[in-house]
Amino acid sequence: MAISKNSKSVLFAPNIGSMLKYILDVRQNNDKLIDIKQVDDFIQKVNESIKDILSLNSTRKTYNDLLCTSNAIYFLPFYDFENTFTLSDPQRFKFPVTPLQILAIVSIDRPNDIDISVTDQKETFFYCFIQQVVKWLEWFDEFIDIFQHVIEWLRARKLQRAEQLLSDIHTIKDDSATTVIKMKTIIQYIVELLKPFKNLHRLCDLLNCMKSFENVDSGTLTGHDQWKSYIEELKRVHMNNTFTVNAHFKHEHQQSISARRVVHWSLASEKLECNISIEYRINTPRTMSYKIFSGEKVPLEKKLLQGEFKTHQSGNLIITIDNETGRAPRTIWYQIKIMPFSTCHLFDGIFSMLRQQHFQQSNENIQVADLSDLIDRAFEFIDSLLNGDITLEDMEYLKTVFHDKNIDVKEEVKILFSNRLIANNNCQTTLTTATNIISQGQNEQDIEQVCEWLRTYQYYSHLSIIADCVQKFDIILNIDQNDESIEKLQEMIKNDSCSLKKISETYKDLYERFGKLTNHHLQLIKTITECFHVVQILKKFDLYSTEGLRRFLELRDNLTTQFQLQERNNMILNSLIISYALCEPFVHQVENLEGFVDNVAKLSNIDESSLEHIKVVNDNIQTVNMWLSAEATTILDNALITMEHLYKTGTVQIHLRNLMSEKSYFEIAYSIDTLTTEFSRSNEFDCDEKDKNIQKQETIKFALSMDDIDDHKRQLTFCNVDLKQYMIDKKILLEEQLKLLDTIEKIYFILLKLEKAGHPNFQLKEYSYDVYDRPGTVSKILSDLKNNEEGSEQKLKQEIRDRTKYFQAKFTKFEADYDIWIRDLEKLRCRSPLLQLFSNHQVMIMFILLTTSATENQVQQKFLKKLFSLDDLSKKQEENFKLTVLCLIHYLQSLRIKDCNLSNPNVINLYNKYKIEYNHSKNEDLQSENLQKLSSFLEEFFNKGKELLAESPANTENQQYLVTLNSPEQTSDKVDIQNDFDLDTYYILLNIFNDRLPADYQLLRCSVATDDDIRLFFSRVRTFPRLTFAVIDIDKLHHRLRELVLNEQDSLAKQSERHGTIYYFSRQLISFRKGVRPFYIRPQHRNSSHAYSQFTTLLRNNNLPSPQIQIICGKAGIGKTHRIKTACNDHNTSCVSINDKLNLSSLISTLLSLESKTSSNQLSIYFNISIHANFKQLNHAFFSLFVCNSLNDLTSGLTFSPSKEKSWKFIVEVPYADKYSTTIKTNFDRILPILSIISSNNFEEVTDE
Repeated sequence: MAISKNSKSVLFAPNIGSMLKYILDVRQNNDKLIDIKQVDDFIQKVNESIKDILSLNSTRKTYNDLLCTSNAIYFLPFYDFENTFTLSDPQRFKFPVTPLQILAIVSIDRPNDIDISVTDQKETFFYCFIQQVVKWLEWFDEFIDIFQHVIEWLRARKLQRAEQLLSDIHTIKDDSATTVIKMKTIIQYIVELLKPFKNLHRLCDLLNCMKSFENVDSGTLTGHDQWKSYIEELKRVHMNNTFTVNAHFKHEHQQSISARRVVHWSLASEKLECNISIEYRINTPRTMSYKIFSGEKVPLEKKLLQGEFKTHQSGNLIITIDNETGRAPRTIWYQIKIMPFSTCHLFDGIFSMLRQQHFQQSNENIQVADLSDLIDRAFEFIDSLLNGDITLEDMEYLKTVFHDKNIDVKEEVKILFSNRLIANNNCQTTLTTATNIISQGQNEQDIEQVCEWLRTYQYYSHLSIIADCVQKFDIILNIDQNDESIEKLQEMIKNDSCSLKKISETYKDLYERFGKLTNHHLQLIKTITECFHVVQILKKFDLYSTEGLRRFLELRDNLTTQFQLQERNNMILNSLIISYALCEPFVHQVENLEGFVDNVAKLSNIDESSLEHIKVVNDNIQTVNMWLSAEATTILDNALITMEHLYKTGTVQIHLRNLMSEKSYFEIAYSIDTLTTEFSRSNEFDCDEKDKNIQKQETIKFALSMDDIDDHKRQLTFCNVDLKQYMIDKKILLEEQLKLLDTIEKIYFILLKLEKAGHPNFQLKEYSYDVYDRPGTVSKILSDLKNNEEGSEQKLKQEIRDRTKYFQAKFTKFEADYDIWIRDLEKLRCRSPLLQLFSNHQVMIMFILLTTSATENQVQQKFLKKLFSLDDLSKKQEENFKLTVLCLIHYLQSLRIKDCNLSNPNVINLYNKYKIEYNHSKNEDLQSENLQKLSSFLEEFFNKGKELLAESPANTENQQYLVTLNSPEQTSDKVDIQNDFDLDTYYILLNIFNDRLPADYQLLRCSVATDDDIRLFFSRVRTFPRLTFAVIDIDKLHHRLRELVLNEQDSLAKQSERHGTIYYFSRQLISFRKGVRPFYIRPQHRNSSHAYSQFTTLLRNNNLPSPQIQIICGKAGIGKTHRIKTACNDHNTSCVSINDKLNLSSLISTLLSLESKTSSNQLSIYFNISIHANFKQLNHAFFSLFVCNSLNDLTSGLTFSPSKEKSWKFIVEVPYADKYSTTIKTNFDRILPILSIISSNNFEEVTDE
């Protein structure tokens, strides 16, 4: 019966009611037409689902779905309600005990306990039960929405248990498998944590947790002038902020909004009025929508429509333009500014001040009682501040807060008065905004008075900054004669005993002088003073004069056109335009301080983002200087300017960093010399001596990244077309520079090739080559060309071609180095087969390790420092040598050769015998000899590899097999998890190795293999005929590399000499090639017991210990991590989290570092695996680690091989994908099949019992 297989979903399946009724009626009548046992089993399964529902063990979705539609009514007559509730704890159905303070904060009324008094009307009871649970869920949602940010705030203040509760909140919100009973438990824990906080209501109010949504401005129309400038600005800066709605169509534009944001939106239309609707839709399990604005025939073609709202939850802002009745298209321009919720800096500053006073170590965790006491003290301080009862000495710490934070005094005072009213009203449930407070009779004069006190204090905290700014930029003309106010301000001494209430009287002059300045103006002065280079450069180019303004506007227009497709340059240009307007008061000189204050006060529309623009310009001041330094032309050609500077001062810098698991790169650095003018005032007392302008030469440095160089080449190519015929010098430079840049790129790629080929002398190298000529010949020739000196063109051609030839010679030399290295390595591999078992990168690392660890051997020291996460090793020769030997042992162990002595003394003895002297290692002429030392080192260790080279009596002929795997379409698993290899594949893989477990070099993983990897693998197949080899993932190969593999296979088929047995695993290769036999999959090849038995037999026969693996499984959120941390962990256990792609290099480094730092012989590591991990990569890694006994990263050449001397324990937390509705064991088998086979006896499932 098909329906019986889906008993879980049968409660919600539509249109099957009559079918269910028929089946249940037939069962009641014991009709022999159906399988009664099957129907009983089906009813039993459905009853189990109903039991979970009644026990609150089901999810939110289940209860919401049951409220809408359900087939449960057909099964309720067969269910024993009394038995379920009799066996259940009555407390399970009690709503969490919640203090009145929290109930007053949550706007939804507290739900009742769930009534479990069963009535005869089972359907009615069941429906009422579901309704009550849904009410619980609504209250829980509201509670979480309010208190999530409170818990985040408490966690940031190091409150104990807050971290875990925040994680639990995310579980409720993100994990759809969370049951209602678990939600209730988490809510109860949070309530218990919050109970001691007496001022919780005030804290929630200050943290903006109380309202989920507030429509601050539902939409206001502005004047025509603003509409015009608005569209012009968007076209220039945000050209993509537009959409068109065709005639007779309706269009929705959506903008994603994060949680806890203030959103300012604005709209305008180029032509015609519009029908508009704007709403905000919240992303929650209970989708809610707020209507923000709605209007017909809104005159957007004449006016700007703008509004603002605050949202506590993430969602989508939806702008709908209804043009269904319109006969012409509407083009809409929009801007959406999104800002985080404002912070009450005064409260944060006061809290931090009190914490510092009472707790010296701010990084230590704090107890609930202590934190509650601190919050109470903070609110007491705030109340005293609002009354003016504190002294300036009490506020000393807050001076830094006023100085560093952009505090809007009036707004924060309103908030604090509003907040205090909550306490005065004994936590009334009615929320009151600052505006409402005033309207309800709150004395506005009190607020203005406190604002005056705090503004005066704010001005005082900025005195030194203002004085510094005025002097630094020489703003006041003849300051010594015209204005003594600056000196008076600097001499002003704070009276610590003065109360805040009297500050206005004491510093009345201060308030009168600066009363026009807002907090934004003060922050502007502070930012400009810190970013003084911005003002200096605007002064230098005289951009505020009439001529300077003209040049600036021309520059703006030219660069806007040029940078349309250059995001970074466009961003800098936009910041420069905004900064230009803000810096004007700091450039012009005035008669006195009042004049400066007036000029600054005239600036409007200053906010945090404006100040960020100034910082952007300051950070990119060299680029801005280059733009402004260019000669005034109708079209500023940045590429041609850069081109000349490269020939005058350019230097190529190549950085090879792959050995450190970092990306190698190159860049071209150059510089520009400029003259800067500094104003110097004489220190003498002679009043007749004039001030002096001192000119200094300043060198501004630039660097072109690889992306910048590509952009520069493109721009040069375009410029080549537009160059005028008379610009001969530029054409010569341009054409040759394109050749030069191509040659530099070729040098970089051949060095990269040498680095990746494992040449030890090309690791962690830094190369620097001058593009320019040191004598300055090019600069002289360019100067001669401007003076029309005869023969200068030919000289220029010859000179710059010589530079290109210089780089070409470098490339030729490096190309020869590569050929020699590959030739020497191949020759030695032919003579010494053991070298074939290591990749080029592994050979390179062993070469570096075998080189003596002299102080000069920086490559070895940096490598070991990075690998083992250590401090400087330059003065720790003994530690350096110890780690070198440890690394070498891991490479030797990875070969899995029994006939060897891997003891520490033997490794040290052979190391000393075959070590490579550091000075010799750098000698290219001795490279072959040095490689021979490494080869001899390996041969003496492993008796020349005779164990692997010995003939096997079992293999008497060459054999190649094709293992045809089931295609994804043929498999029954439809799980959307990236994992190409299933259980069957690993069964086969374990069974093809007959007499010995494989080493990693016997496997070719095509998905990550290169040409060199493929050729090296097949050379092993030819050299070691007694070994078995496997080619995995052949279907993942690029067609070029697949052709290479098939050519190698064809070559093996034609070979008469013995080679190793090889298996090709594929889902796509179904036609058998010449020399390849089909591999017949027998029943034992699909048997887990047989595969496990084969694995343990091979371990036993080769005298190898079984890997210690402990598997912890369970549903999401069931407590697997808690179980591991409490029952399986010890102080020697390290945790590795695998969230997405596995970083093999990092994992190997972690394992090696743990082994080197742990003296114990028992080591353990815990793998915390996410459901989003790359399981294909993870299974390959586990196969290498547990079956091949080594973990190798082909890219870096790093190797880890667990030691026999030290016992390793591996704890694996297996994630669970609930949406696939599989059992815990089936989930484990599907996502981690290799562990399912080799550790089936160490499987532990965590349940909620």
